[in-house]
Amino acid sequence: MVQRLSLWEPLAAIEAIEKDGGVIITDFATADEVAKVTADAAPHLRADATEHEGKRLEPTMRRCYHLFGISETAREQWMQQPKLLEILRHFLGTKSRPYNDSVFGKIATDPILSAANTLDILPGAGAQALHRDDFIWQQKHESHEQTGYCVGSDVGMGILVPGVKTTADNGATFVIKGSHLWDHARVPDYAEATRAEMDVGEAFIFLSSTVHAGGGNQTEQQRPVHGFFFCRSYIRPEASLLFFSISFEWQPGGV
Repeated sequence: MVQRLSLWEPLAAIEAIEKDGGVIITDFATADEVAKVTADAAPHLRADATEHEGKRLEPTMRRCYHLFGISETAREQWMQQPKLLEILRHFLGTKSRPYNDSVFGKIATDPILSAANTLDILPGAGAQALHRDDFIWQQKHESHEQTGYCVGSDVGMGILVPGVKTTADNGATFVIKGSHLWDHARVPDYAEATRAEMDVGEAFIFLSSTVHAGGGNQTEQQRPVHGFFFCRSYIRPEASLLFFSISFEWQPGGV
């Protein structure tokens, strides 16, 4: 099982993430806040369905991009929580002592938003392939299984906030605990995964090096999930990769 902790225990949450690669926060939001963010995203989900009708690559999924700008609740109440920022800074804050103007100075930068969106997983949707989110930045991983987690080795983190109660039946996220410690060559298997089942108001916070996958929706009800993704200050945000000048080509079986 994925560890479950309160947001008011940030040090315990940090310890759990270092150990397992992710943690469920049990008191991340209220049910009313979740309903408000879901309502904020709804018109954009409907527009996405209309715009891509008949030509969608994933006909069982609708997307609302740019949720950070669309939802004041998500932006001002969720993502500004001091305890959440403490967790993000621990893993993604960057410090250096560059030499400049005859002295060694100190520079510290906080994480930045990489992407924020709502995914609406419709009935009949299949499961994602197991993956690490940091593949978009071509990250390669060395094993930390013997040494333990190395703070500073990750470049991104994700926060998933379900719009409805998530179960194995409607697609709760597969998570392989400890996979953030694996080297790059290890091949994951669903048999190694547990499920991040959550109630409304909870959130799953995880490292971009943690192997995971969205589950398939085998129910008759849709499953909206709000996703917020952060990266180090010097990393190009995912939204930029998707919408601007980067050419991104995926070739299965490459070395």
